[in-house]
Amino acid sequence: MHRSQGAKEMDDFEEVLEQYNPMIYSVLRKARIYKNREHFCQVARIALWQAWQHFDPAKGSFAPYAQRMMLTSLYTAMRKDNQYSERQIPYENDKLTLVAQYTDVKNMPSNAAATLETVAEFLTEDEFELLKDLYYHQYKYEELTHKYNASVDALKKRRARILKKIRMKLN
Repeated sequence: MHRSQGAKEMDDFEEVLEQYNPMIYSVLRKARIYKNREHFCQVARIALWQAWQHFDPAKGSFAPYAQRMMLTSLYTAMRKDNQYSERQIPYENDKLTLVAQYTDVKNMPSNAAATLETVAEFLTEDEFELLKDLYYHQYKYEELTHKYNASVDALKKRRARILKKIRMKLN
């Protein structure tokens, strides 16, 4: 008996969903959702179902209650998505470049050592050491501040100057 009651409730909700489907899209427009539309549409459907489950007719009509539940759920989902996006730190371009260069060097013929020697010729010992620490040993800037007695920003600027110097010499 409990199972048939659940099936009846599902049939009833499908009618509610069909009736309030235009409201779902209206709420999506009101919340200005253009990306991941299907995901947020599902969030609104779930909120409609929750509103339908918890609705108390003594407290007012269903339509405004359902709309408020959907909007609240959408804003909550949007906030969570934004927080996730803000907390995800993509790889720095340097790190991706490093991986690509490392793969290229691994697959290079033996003249790669000659290239490194060429680069080392027009760099000072300290400049070459910094590049080795960053790219070969893969130290983070924070780890190198004591060794070079410089701030992270100073090390980044130094690295940029060294790379510029290499580019100019190689061109």
